Amino acid sequence: MRSATQYGALHGKRHIITTAIEHYAILHTLQQLEKEGFDITYLDVPENGRITAEMVANAIRSDTCLVSVMLANNEIGTIEPIAEIGAVCRKKGVVFHTDAVQAVGHILVDVEKMSIDMLSLSAHKFHGPKGVGVLYAKKGVPISSIIHSGAQERGRRAGTENLSGIVGMAAVLQECCSHMEQNTAYLTNLRDKLIQGLSQILHSVLNGDCIYRLPGNVHFCFEGIDGESLLIMLDNQGICASAGSACTSGSLDPSHVLSAIGRSTFLARGALRLTLSEDNTAEDVDYLLKVIPEAVEKLRKMSPVWTELQEEKRSYEI
Repeated sequence: MRSATQYGALHGKRHIITTAIEHYAILHTLQQLEKEGFDITYLDVPENGRITAEMVANAIRSDTCLVSVMLANNEIGTIEPIAEIGAVCRKKGVVFHTDAVQAVGHILVDVEKMSIDMLSLSAHKFHGPKGVGVLYAKKGVPISSIIHSGAQERGRRAGTENLSGIVGMAAVLQECCSHMEQNTAYLTNLRDKLIQGLSQILHSVLNGDCIYRLPGNVHFCFEGIDGESLLIMLDNQGICASAGSACTSGSLDPSHVLSAIGRSTFLARGALRLTLSEDNTAEDVDYLLKVIPEAVEKLRKMSPVWTELQEEKRSYEI
């Protein structure tokens, strides 16, 4: 991102477009760029978290130097219309970057067909080694160094390469891609079964798009409960889950993603994110559909807020 913005600034372009649901790796970088004089447009998202290419086109200005939209959201799993957005940026002559960390290895990504100029990914998201990633840059897109020392990576990134990590990442990614179609179909079936089952819980809501969604992502809000208490109960039953992204674990603030799609602070505190992999089975989903409704019901019985809702002292949101 800094390479594109530095190049843009040299040509008098200091406007950047992104969305309100980006990962903090993007948002915090943009906050720093704002302090350096860049103007940032944060596109609002609808309830399903999916923007449109038209929204991007309408936001592009003569001084826009970069558009950065994540390919798939790390919390709610929504897949953005990257090919359409890329086509708009290509037509307007604006560099287009996508955070594809959640997508690569799980869904088909084609930088040429999607008109992507820059793409970032991380190996650990597809079972590769931690601490290794890739920045793809289309030929002709300027890349400036942010670590200055040796001449590694053609002077773009100083430091001895982690060769074992790089080779490990490539091997795992090749393995993922060779089984992607099969894994996607398998996971989608498990995901949809889990979503259908959890949707039967009264006063619950699925977060994210129900169609344009990562194969293994399931994210719900359950009204009248505390998500952290739910996680403890699930952990005691051998279920690993989260309330949001791993990067924000320990934070008491509600998810900025859930806030951006219109979930209230009260509702966001009852969030649950489940991520399925090809190692999961139909029996695992059956177990989840047994344990989670029981846990939600138990927590609601102990919740004074749920009592107020049932006694109509406060109104249900869902």
